[in-house]
Amino acid sequence: MKLFAENENLDFFMKSFLGTTFIVCSWAFIFLSPLSAIPAEKSEEEPRLPLAMEVFLKKPAERIYALHIHLTNISQEPVTVDVHDLPWVPPNDSKWLEAFRMDAHHSPLKQSSFRGKFGSRTIRLVPGESIQDSMALNPRLPSLLEDIEQFGVQLRWDCPPPSLRFVCKTDLPHTLTIAKEDLGQPDSYTIDTQSCHQLEHTLGLIPNYHHNDVLFVVTTESVLTDLPQAQALLYQVDDYVRQCKPRWTNSWAVSFFTDKKFAGFISDLENQQYFERGLWQQANIGQYSSQIRKLFRFPWIRKKSDSVYLSVYRPTNNKHAE
Repeated sequence: MKLFAENENLDFFMKSFLGTTFIVCSWAFIFLSPLSAIPAEKSEEEPRLPLAMEVFLKKPAERIYALHIHLTNISQEPVTVDVHDLPWVPPNDSKWLEAFRMDAHHSPLKQSSFRGKFGSRTIRLVPGESIQDSMALNPRLPSLLEDIEQFGVQLRWDCPPPSLRFVCKTDLPHTLTIAKEDLGQPDSYTIDTQSCHQLEHTLGLIPNYHHNDVLFVVTTESVLTDLPQAQALLYQVDDYVRQCKPRWTNSWAVSFFTDKKFAGFISDLENQQYFERGLWQQANIGQYSSQIRKLFRFPWIRKKSDSVYLSVYRPTNNKHAE
């Protein structure tokens, strides 16, 4: 598997698990009540995690529809969640969401499913901290645009979802509606372009022309080896995403390079040549996934490579605009 991929369907895997030689993801966990000889009345459901689920409808581009999903720790204690349980991870992503045409029969839309078999990771969320990601609806619902044109579409889910381990925020609707003949105009946001350019300069940000939530940043080995400096740099990246990437969730990835000439995906033609010569690996000194809160340092140098758990969550700056 490539370290970086441009395919939209792989965005989750790319953002979540930038590993040392490949991106790892996880099978979703599906809870099944015991079906053994134990009487049904004695079987117990696994306790739900105090993570409140919220779902938002987004239009990141013209006639492109997506869901943004937030899970927020509403308890007074830290909560650990396995990526197996996340609602956007296959096959969980197809277990809780239903879609219907707004016709006389309220007929269901056929959903495509995505499969994967990968490793496991746990994420620790302190009180008030959230984990977020998105689900693209167009590839999931192949007839979506046609059904919107003819009938309108309603998205619905049970809350709490029987197949997931989360709770719901009270007094929130469990349906989202896309009206008949919706034009699919992209969501609009106000961005301070001048401030964003300044942040890009400060960060050493290299443009990424692919459509995914990945950044390329030029920095030095000394910054990544010093954890306070590395944490400060990640806070700067997070500030940039919040201010300048309003269509993103708080799940993004950043890859660090010592030379901007090598910044980019391995799949880029020029980088393939650099990779074959060992130059790309020398320049790619780190990778970070905000979703799993992991900084992978020197992933291509066996004697120096390690990973550090670092969160960019700050209680005074915990709102990601919706």
